[in-house]
Amino acid sequence: MKPKKAVTLLTRIETLLSDALDEYSVIEKHVEKNVRAVLLSAQASVASAIDFISALPSSGVRQKAAKSRKGRRRPLKAKSKAKSSVRAKKRPAAAAKKRS
Repeated sequence: MKPKKAVTLLTRIETLLSDALDEYSVIEKHVEKNVRAVLLSAQASVASAIDFISALPSSGVRQKAAKSRKGRRRPLKAKSKAKSSVRAKKRPAAAAKKRS
C-alpha cells in the first residue's frame, strides 16, 4: 500500500475513534470503564503509525523502474502476428498490380 493512502486511511480511523470517544462520554455510565482506556490506546497507536509512515522516505527506486518500463513496446499477441503476416504477403502482390 502506498504511504499516502495508508496515512489517509489511518486518519479516517483516528477520526472515527475520536468520535467514538466523544459518544462514549455520554454512555459511559452504562458501559465498563476500561472501554475508554482501550479506545484511547487505539487512538494513540494510530497516531504513532501515522507519524511512522509519514517519516518514511519516498520510494524513488520503484517510480524510476516504472518509468523505464513505460516506454517499452509490448510484444504482439498471436492474433496480431497472424494478421500482420497475411498483410505482409499481400503487400508485394498489391505493389506489383500498381506497377503494371
